[in-house]
Amino acid sequence: MQPIFHTIFSALWLTVSVLAQAQDLALKIEHESTSLSADGVTRITRFSERLVRRDNQSWLSRIMPAAAHEDAEHSSGAKNHKHMDVNAASRWVVRGTDGKLRVRIVSAHERLVVDVTPTDYGNIGFDGRWSTASQLIDPLQLQRMKVSSRSAPVGTRWYAGGNRDHRVMLLWDEKGQYPRRIESANAQGTQSSQMVVTREAMPESLPWMGLASFSQKEYADLLD
Repeated sequence: MQPIFHTIFSALWLTVSVLAQAQDLALKIEHESTSLSADGVTRITRFSERLVRRDNQSWLSRIMPAAAHEDAEHSSGAKNHKHMDVNAASRWVVRGTDGKLRVRIVSAHERLVVDVTPTDYGNIGFDGRWSTASQLIDPLQLQRMKVSSRSAPVGTRWYAGGNRDHRVMLLWDEKGQYPRRIESANAQGTQSSQMVVTREAMPESLPWMGLASFSQKEYADLLD
């Protein structure tokens, strides 16, 4: 990328990103990963999530198929099994006017809201970036990728990245400012993953409403 174009692109990107963060956004995110082990067994992992963003708040929740998750087993099982299922909990991120984030995980079944400090972000799979919480990826990543000639729907553009050992293809929605699709694979063909994102209508009731009666805890309390 030429320096002068990089400067123009960066300025334009900052303007568009600020505007995009003010827009309502509701997304369905479908993940699938495939791995081929040395014993010849192929393993496929699939799960889905929903992201809801309004202004300075973002909510990411796992979509649980019927009977797939036994809440009661986690909350009322034996003493050595009783715990909050962090993977199934929703992640609620609020950005303050100073840019600082307040990150919490929420269990609707246990009616529990848990504050998470930056030292524990890794334990809940969060990188600490508002862009990730509100747009799924940091848009600055695109500046480190190359525009691809791969055919794309109107209003989107493919980007290519990675290295010779691991390739990444990303389909970016230029108006909505979020990735519609991310594909990655290693050179050996033994590991691959894809993320497919579909825009949805905003829910009538925002998921972070109605939490006033929930109990409050710190993440460290879950480790006792």
